[in-house]
Amino acid sequence: METAKQKHILRGQVKAKAAALPPGYQERASAAICRRLLSLPELAAAGTVFGFYPGPGEPDILPVLEALLAGGKRVALPRCTSPGVMEARQVERLDQLSPGRYRIPEPGPDRPLVPWNEVAFAILPCVTADRAGNRLGHGGGYYDRFLAMAPEGMGAAVVCFASLMPQRVPTEAHDRPIPLVITEEGTFGAGSLEK
Repeated sequence: METAKQKHILRGQVKAKAAALPPGYQERASAAICRRLLSLPELAAAGTVFGFYPGPGEPDILPVLEALLAGGKRVALPRCTSPGVMEARQVERLDQLSPGRYRIPEPGPDRPLVPWNEVAFAILPCVTADRAGNRLGHGGGYYDRFLAMAPEGMGAAVVCFASLMPQRVPTEAHDRPIPLVITEEGTFGAGSLEK
């Protein structure tokens, strides 16, 4: 079976599994994921952090974003500009966001643009990931394009609920493993992004 079809099937399986998670699981798991993120030395050392506003079924990392902003970090969030293309825009507060292309809050075009090569650490969403750092996104290609432009040595972590992780995520030639995978049960991988 071709990899693109395998990914499509896995997306459907994970989304069905996510819909059946017990009440309270996502909240408890998100809190543990946030604690693990905030304990990362790579994140503590980063001056500029690229994050994301969580959509339905994704770990709620808003407490991490709030902590980074309160700690004086330069925080950028994605703004979708066209299909598959996003840019990083700096925010000082989360109330500076408004619903974007997918009804997910994002910064407006008036917020300062952050060049990709200035991002020191990125927190990435996913549908699921495996322990080797192979990430399965929603299929829009936004983060694939970002990772292709990301500076070498940039720290990066993908956040994922442990109960939704498969043994292996199918990969294609353009897929790049993420150095760290953060779940409520543990942190996997180590290092920075390699070209």
